[in-house]
Amino acid sequence: MLTPYDRMASVLPTRGAVLDLGSGHGLLSFALARGSQQRQIIGIDHDPERVRLAEAAALALPVGTRPVFETGDLKDRLGSFASGSFAGIAMIDILHYFDPASQEFLISQAARVLAPDGVLAMREVDTDAGIKAATNRLYERLATGIGFTKSAGPKLCFRGAAEWTNLLENAGFAVRSEPCGPPLFADVLFVAQRRL
Repeated sequence: MLTPYDRMASVLPTRGAVLDLGSGHGLLSFALARGSQQRQIIGIDHDPERVRLAEAAALALPVGTRPVFETGDLKDRLGSFASGSFAGIAMIDILHYFDPASQEFLISQAARVLAPDGVLAMREVDTDAGIKAATNRLYERLATGIGFTKSAGPKLCFRGAAEWTNLLENAGFAVRSEPCGPPLFADVLFVAQRRL
């Protein structure tokens, strides 16, 4: 209910290699697989237990449509891919777990590994959205506090929608954005297409 996976999957290319960075339990990867049999999906997450659960769930899918899941450091793995090797990349609700320099690194590496006209789908909180943003922050603090999610650093690092857009544009993307989540939250889906 909090994350419209089918909606987010629909903004990514229907053909080619798609990277789900921070794939967790694999829910977006499964939406991507259902949306097109012409996608080759790789899900990467830092949490071995979540990857194990995603791999087990993937066994229910036909062999040709199964996402592949890996455990690994998100920055290291993204940096290891060849330039232009992906048609699409998803970073859903992950960047606020990283410090600002790591956020910039992940976005710049996404631009590098995307093919020309490739798409980065990114969902983050708009901290300029007042009380809605406060609701997101409270939710994230509770989720990290009880261990449901794990932060890569000592604190959560949020940005406003204009700042996220600016960061994406500076990395070479053309950007559009839209609200993406329940009305009480300030979640924004950024659809960033790599400029030629």
